Amino acid sequence: MTNRKATVFSFLESRSEKMTAVEIAAGLDLDRANVSRYLNELYKEKKIEKINGRPVLYQRLESSPIISQEEEPEESFSHLIGSNESLKVMIQQAKAAILYPPRGLHTIIFGKTGTGKSLFAECMYQFAIEAQTLPKDAPFISFNCADYAQNPQLLFGHIFGIKKGSYTGASEDRVGLMSKADGGILFLDEIHRLPPEGQEMLFTFIDKGTYRPLGESSQVYEASVQIIGATTESSDTLLSTFNRRIPMMITLPPLDQRSLDERYELVATFLQKESNRLGQKIVVERDVLLAFMLYHADGNIGQVQRDLKLVCAKAFLHYRTHQEEYLKISQKDLPLQVQKGLLRVKEAPEKMERLIDNKVNDFTYIPVDQKGQSENDLSADMSVYNVIEEKVGEIMAEGGIQDIDLEELMATDMTKYFRDYVEKLSMSDAHQDLISSQLRNLTDRLYDVAEERLDRKYNPKARFAFALHLQSSLERIKENRQIVHPDLNNVRKKYSKEFQVAIDLSGMIEEEYQIEVPFDEIGFITMFLTLDISDTVVPKAELVSIMVLMHGKSTATSMLETVQDLLDTNVGGAIDMPLTMEVQKNV
Repeated sequence: MTNRKATVFSFLESRSEKMTAVEIAAGLDLDRANVSRYLNELYKEKKIEKINGRPVLYQRLESSPIISQEEEPEESFSHLIGSNESLKVMIQQAKAAILYPPRGLHTIIFGKTGTGKSLFAECMYQFAIEAQTLPKDAPFISFNCADYAQNPQLLFGHIFGIKKGSYTGASEDRVGLMSKADGGILFLDEIHRLPPEGQEMLFTFIDKGTYRPLGESSQVYEASVQIIGATTESSDTLLSTFNRRIPMMITLPPLDQRSLDERYELVATFLQKESNRLGQKIVVERDVLLAFMLYHADGNIGQVQRDLKLVCAKAFLHYRTHQEEYLKISQKDLPLQVQKGLLRVKEAPEKMERLIDNKVNDFTYIPVDQKGQSENDLSADMSVYNVIEEKVGEIMAEGGIQDIDLEELMATDMTKYFRDYVEKLSMSDAHQDLISSQLRNLTDRLYDVAEERLDRKYNPKARFAFALHLQSSLERIKENRQIVHPDLNNVRKKYSKEFQVAIDLSGMIEEEYQIEVPFDEIGFITMFLTLDISDTVVPKAELVSIMVLMHGKSTATSMLETVQDLLDTNVGGAIDMPLTMEVQKNV
């Protein structure tokens, strides 16, 4: 239990009367919104009593449990916002699917982009462990079918495995996700993107519990796996074969169908998480909360979270560059589409006042201890702030900051970064020695495939730059160090063709080194494939001609060769002049 939550509990425990959240907040000098959240959490944990009414009252239990440092974990679905309201029926369906004997019901989760389908599937897995229908070490394997939809063979191989010799380059048997998920759950996101071959094998597994890896003609494999699929399609447009074979269908509501209470809790929770990650107090104007609660977000919860992250990043930039005591988010910091939410305040003024006290102008979110969040999760979420920190540090070292555009600061133009990286790279013998013959040969094969698929040519320098990058990535993968691409979603959309080729190339890398290439690394491979030959070679017409004239038998020649080696270029000419020759005559 967090310190502040424990403080709220102790305060209520020391009093016998019923109290409102406002009274408790005033008595502790804490933000009312935070106090309300702590009280609701304590009520869910059955540590206090809650009397519904106007206003809602709270009081201690007759025999309140002693708070221990080691508490029982919360029930899997309880932390989902709306678990007792808009998601209540869906959670009941999910629990029924997990508990149905003997191994649960295969399930499809319907919902628009950003409604939380992946998180809901993970909650189903956690519930299965809590209900002991799965052991604690049971696997939960997640796979997005859309990322491999353009390559049915590779997709099939990833899910069901590959038999040695099934295609050129398949030098040994490879275990598929179905085998890895044996005894647990396989979550297939965008399941409607499965190609016909994959659908057929999946239906065979659902019907019989058996499957064949790619290239296997005789042996049949068995696995005990519960399939959970997710799709943005509607149940009406999904293939009837899915509807017949997957009995449990759960539809998650879009954000517009969530109550204002839930939308407020979503915004407050996201802001609290950002405060926790930064370890800094965040102060938010009342109108900011109202705008985020009421604006129309096409991307649903996912978009709200992204928009809040952007706003927090801007606030962090101001906090960092102006040496403020805390982060402050004002209405002027909001994107236009979020500010439009304020136009809807008049639609439900009473509810707004009940949720957000109109006598309070600023709401404060203070970092609290976090349990249950892995170090990797934190490092991934902090990446945007780390980038800002580094950039601000660089600019300050150069003489200070005036007015910085966040997009420019975060270097969203990744193409320019890669082009500069290749242009500045030296292909000296010392650098060439860093690359093993195995990696050099693999790079050539990868680029041969890319050139054929993309109908373009890459120069030796681009290939060499990629080899150096890949060598570094291989080391990170083998050391289990995280690889994070800061602009992955945009890369996938902007360079969809190169991204599909990069997926195929990652398969070749996996075959060569018997590793799994992280999805973020595929984003980096994509960026190398977007490099144009014209970006990495300076036209000869733009080069400055250099002529070195020196007295001596080989003085000019030696000097030019030294400079050419240092600059990795063959530009320039040399004339070794006899000691008796005048410079003016040569010129």
